[in-house]
Amino acid sequence: MINADLSLKTKIKFNSVGCLYLPVDDSETISNWYENLFNSAGTRTCGVIWETTKEKGLTCNFMTDEWVPGEPYEMFAVRFETDAIEELYARLTEAQVELEPMKLDESGASFIYRDPQRNKFQVWQRAGTETQPLRDGVPAFIGVATLFFPVTDPEVTRKWYVNLGVHINDSGQAVTGRGEEIYFLRSMEPGKTLNFYTGAGEIQHMAIAMININELETTHGQLKAHGYKVQEHILDREGCGYQFQLYDPDGNKLDMWDMQTMVRRNLQNLGSPNWKDRYIFENCCFWVGIDEFFAKTLEHAPGTRHKRITVVNHTVIQETDPDGILELVKTVEAFGAQYPEWAFEIIYKEGAGEYAHLA
Repeated sequence: MINADLSLKTKIKFNSVGCLYLPVDDSETISNWYENLFNSAGTRTCGVIWETTKEKGLTCNFMTDEWVPGEPYEMFAVRFETDAIEELYARLTEAQVELEPMKLDESGASFIYRDPQRNKFQVWQRAGTETQPLRDGVPAFIGVATLFFPVTDPEVTRKWYVNLGVHINDSGQAVTGRGEEIYFLRSMEPGKTLNFYTGAGEIQHMAIAMININELETTHGQLKAHGYKVQEHILDREGCGYQFQLYDPDGNKLDMWDMQTMVRRNLQNLGSPNWKDRYIFENCCFWVGIDEFFAKTLEHAPGTRHKRITVVNHTVIQETDPDGILELVKTVEAFGAQYPEWAFEIIYKEGAGEYAHLA
């Protein structure tokens, strides 16, 4: 039984949607299709991983009678935001992609398409956005605007999120710090969730969305203590961060995630007289030197919205390059003093990959 009386210290702030996992039969084929038509298989602000599923023909669509009140409708799970909706619609039309007509309302312009997997997604350009052309190398999708989850009772699920402490906007929807909304629609399919099986890898039963939060270890412990259903152990996925899975009342899973950046020695430059050349900063978004890491942080680039820097094989580094690691730590601390909102916590860890090449 979930204890609805969480104390204030356990309230969770959803910072952003960090990544989407979407089911497909062939990840390479779908990724190439998106690269060709949308300039990227992902978005400008969050990654999209097209996961090959164990169950063929699976989509993340679901049936509801709430999108069109009182009528069955095959609902999409994601609304993507764009600033190039007119040119994108024309491109998809020319490519003979299955589309629903463009619609205009007070919130902006939108249309719905199906990809080769038969996943339905909505594309939306908010009112007041200056329309841009499609640009080579720039993803057509800015990011995720809304996630839609199938539930038994939307009000019960909404209260569950309120009890977690997730912010609820004026429309009554859960919302992240970056403004992505989470909607709950009554499912016409009993037991329906957006989870799916890949049958491979460290996490085989996938959640559709990874949500970035702070203080992940503390949050995990407090959720367990209050009776919430969570994954038993936190996974340390190194450059992919720390994560655990949280279940909503209907069994939909969210990956709760806190990114970290790993500091490793650069095998190619161990003999360089410049200590900066001897280290790389890497996570699932980049492999860069310290100066580029700081530049990406100030730009709020993907892979930098976190507080944890982990120095791996610290004992080896301390023995072989004490001056270099001292300068690195001093430089990170100085950056944090100059930009307090990016005052990184430095963690020291052994046995996590001694060397790395800078690509």
